[in-house]
Amino acid sequence: MTLKKNKRYTASDFASEAFTVAVGAAGGLAFVLLHIPGGAMSGSVVAVAILSIFGLAHGVSAPLRYLAMGIIGTAIGSVVGPDTFAHIAAYPASIGLMATCVVLMTLASTAVWIWLMGWPRSMALLASVPGSMSYIVSVSMSMGTDAARIAVVQMSRVIFLATLLPFFIVHEVGNPLTALAAAPVDPPLMVALSLAAGFAVGGLFAWYNVSGGMILGAMVASGALHFFGVAPGRSPAWLMSGGQLLLGAWVGSRFVGFDWTLFARILLGTVLALGAMLAVSILFSNVAATVLGVPFGAALIGYAPGSQEVMVVLALTLGVDPIFVAAHHLARYFFISMCLPFLVAWMRRSEGRSEV
Repeated sequence: MTLKKNKRYTASDFASEAFTVAVGAAGGLAFVLLHIPGGAMSGSVVAVAILSIFGLAHGVSAPLRYLAMGIIGTAIGSVVGPDTFAHIAAYPASIGLMATCVVLMTLASTAVWIWLMGWPRSMALLASVPGSMSYIVSVSMSMGTDAARIAVVQMSRVIFLATLLPFFIVHEVGNPLTALAAAPVDPPLMVALSLAAGFAVGGLFAWYNVSGGMILGAMVASGALHFFGVAPGRSPAWLMSGGQLLLGAWVGSRFVGFDWTLFARILLGTVLALGAMLAVSILFSNVAATVLGVPFGAALIGYAPGSQEVMVVLALTLGVDPIFVAAHHLARYFFISMCLPFLVAWMRRSEGRSEV
């Protein structure tokens, strides 16, 4: 995420965006009332995605996205304490395991698209890489592959994970949200201080183009305040829920202008490919839990082929270690970013294509 100069919004833009966020909030509230795991975010995602089907959703602007990321990063940082880094000794080995998991997840998904759905090899591989969607879509366009299908697969993976993964986590490890709710809450002055520090450091990280800079910087600032005892409790539930509702509306608004007919045509392949990726991530999560002593829920969310922001929010709301998850998704981003140029060069050589 990078900071960009935004255009001036008209009153109509503002009204449409406010309506979109309101619908997302209503969807999130409905899911919470239905006791759906991670309901504030997933309900907002689903509500706005449905709104986009009817052409009524509006894109969520950069200021609201930064607001959501800053709030969520601050809330995640507030759970930091002396025991937060209990599993940090396992990070190097776990990140190495995660890198292997990423490779095998990509190959498993690629196999589904090639052998079961009949896609060309390069298109199947680009659709299967779990991350760096903008770069992948631009590469697919330069290589003459079907960029629209690749974008649909990449975007669909996020919405499926945001809505379905919480159910699996709760089924496997239970839902310790009652423990989170029982934790003491920061006084208003400390909440304001944590938010101010979070937005300041998050804005700095985003300015320097750090991956997930706003949420990561806010986590670092808030985490430092809580680790050293400056802030004694945790962010209030209403603040965390507000950030989730905004994030969900943003994720859902990415489906504005989405080709839903194309989505329907490739739904089977998308589900099968995601199932193959999740099977690999579950296998590696069990290895991490058995060999490295990492909690299974944290490993599964950390190894999941989803976006960094969505996964760390799921970690927080489901009561697993969000710092572990954030570290692993940041490592996944760097690993994919380093490997993609070599992968693209190999695909160009194998297909006899020149650089575009």
